[in-house]
Amino acid sequence: MRIPVRVSPAGLALAVLFVGLLAVAAGLRFYDLPEDSVRYDEAVAAGNSGGGLLEVVDNTRGRNSSPILYPLALWAVQKVDVSAFSIRVLSAAASVLTVAAMLFLLPRLGVARGAAFLAALLATLSVVAIYHAQDAREYSVDALLAVLMIAGLLWYLRDGRKGLLCLSLFLAPLLQYGLVLFGGAVIGVAVLLTPPPPPRLLRRRNGTYT
Repeated sequence: MRIPVRVSPAGLALAVLFVGLLAVAAGLRFYDLPEDSVRYDEAVAAGNSGGGLLEVVDNTRGRNSSPILYPLALWAVQKVDVSAFSIRVLSAAASVLTVAAMLFLLPRLGVARGAAFLAALLATLSVVAIYHAQDAREYSVDALLAVLMIAGLLWYLRDGRKGLLCLSLFLAPLLQYGLVLFGGAVIGVAVLLTPPPPPRLLRRRNGTYT
């Protein structure tokens, strides 16, 4: 038996608008991604993530300004291909996922759709965001993790679920030292605001459910 699914015209139009904005974000970030020559700071980041795995770990301790997570990801990418496109694709993909998280994840956690769309629109058209999306460094991935930290906080405060919040807080010091400060603010909000009690199984007592 098939259950008919009804989609309102307004809901369909909103979905088309969200998908269209995501397509624009992807186009702005991937357009001519491999065309520009690699800049000096990109070459340094790629060079510090080249060679063997132990070299990457050693370079991270002595040369990189970021913790180990992004250099390892860049090292893995360069094992597949070494080109301007390959060393930038992580940043471009992360920037598109940031817009997607604003559009589709935040509204599910209580953020008004209009506010989520405005935030995604600003991120899509931001010259700085587009620049870093075409940069072989970790800043676009930082932005994605920051959005996930906010989503994790909202999820925790709404439903008391800690999974996404704990995972994002764990990854923060492995990705960017600056995110540790942001994570401290997120933890502070989580401590100050009390989440709802965890859901309990319905139990029948004297013909009623509690």
